[in-house]
Amino acid sequence: MTDRIKNKKLNFRDLGGIKVNGGKSVRHNLILRSAKLSKLGSADKLTLEKYYKVKKVIDFRAKEEKKGKTDIIPDGAEYIHIPFFNEANMAMTGGMGSDVLSAIKKSESKEELYSYIPELTDVYPIVVTDDYALSQLSKTVKIIMNNREGSVLFHCTAGKDRTGITAALILKMLGASDEDILEDYLKTNEISAKNGKKYARLAKVFLRSKKIADKTYRVFLADKSYLKSAYDAMLDKFGSFDVFLSEGLGITDDEITDFKNYILE
Repeated sequence: MTDRIKNKKLNFRDLGGIKVNGGKSVRHNLILRSAKLSKLGSADKLTLEKYYKVKKVIDFRAKEEKKGKTDIIPDGAEYIHIPFFNEANMAMTGGMGSDVLSAIKKSESKEELYSYIPELTDVYPIVVTDDYALSQLSKTVKIIMNNREGSVLFHCTAGKDRTGITAALILKMLGASDEDILEDYLKTNEISAKNGKKYARLAKVFLRSKKIADKTYRVFLADKSYLKSAYDAMLDKFGSFDVFLSEGLGITDDEITDFKNYILE
């Protein structure tokens, strides 16, 4: 089934149709992911309302990321703000979600800018190991699991990192293969790779630094190594994915079974 959202920059997709163990697949029009909705057009807004029947929008962005970029919420949907990063771990991400172009222009030195741009193999593990991030992730997953009316749409700024991790763990919980999880995650590059090249060129123009340009390009990508860094950190802390679900997110086997009975077909 083709996603019906016209604006490709929204990095929108329905997790419906992804196959899981046992020959079943995720039902369509129930779990949606995207980038920020601040530039949601009227036609796409109507599609989210009438076709996808969005009832909840979960926003992972920090307060600073939302300034001047408020979500346009589909009529009839509840807006839920669940930022994954608090002030302490936002600093550890190097200001993820901030305006990269502005940073390139304003940085006083190449060293300052290079350190500002995060290494995503350092950022991803925060989401699945930091106590605050885990509490926010738990809230998110439980809202998605307990929703029984219309669809839930979740997003961060680009719909790539926090959104990608959330989608990956939901799909793994449902029994999707690692290959299908990775395929969904990497679809983001159809949009983000182009943006990465644009900002890498700007880094070269303003700073004449291939080192910064390469790091700028990498931060825009979805990469297998980023997702692996989160999974490895999860295993280091919890020992297994099942223990991560039960102890890290507080989700019981009965809740998972109930969710599967509803969401799979």
